[in-house]
Amino acid sequence: MTEYSAPVESNLSKAVVDTFAADVANQLSYAPGADLSPIVAKLGGRITIQNVLDFNRVPSGSIRIDAPGRFEIFLAAHTGPVRDRFTIAHELGHYVLHYLYPNRIGRKVERLEAQRYGSGRVEWEANWFAAGFLMPVAQFRERFGLLQGSQAALAAEFGVSLESIRIRIQSLGLTR
Repeated sequence: MTEYSAPVESNLSKAVVDTFAADVANQLSYAPGADLSPIVAKLGGRITIQNVLDFNRVPSGSIRIDAPGRFEIFLAAHTGPVRDRFTIAHELGHYVLHYLYPNRIGRKVERLEAQRYGSGRVEWEANWFAAGFLMPVAQFRERFGLLQGSQAALAAEFGVSLESIRIRIQSLGLTR
């Protein structure tokens, strides 16, 4: 059986992760609100939708990384597209922050598996990455102003939940 390690904190600040995520999105030519499947494919990954009764697989809402450019993101069959988008971006956060980054700075990570239901710094970092990737600060601020702070319009434009929009507005100190 192949052994996978659990992710280790990058210890990058929230602001650094946010900027890093936006830079990654830009380098991958991701436009806010666009489909994430081509991004995952471009990075060498694949997305697997799991049936709730598939007990022999990795838990949904997780990622398994075998090598650079070879990973699989697992999604539940019963979740919707908005939830799935955030989950995919979150799992990409694990791939970038907890696999690619440590290997780049000399902290060798062979194989990695980040499972759903974790909490703590590692999961916060992946959430920060997802927010920065899906809702880059510059575009978010611009659209917030143009859309007069409409949370529903922002959610539709960025393809995220209203809760994600509320958290982003609060974290950026935006008000209307």
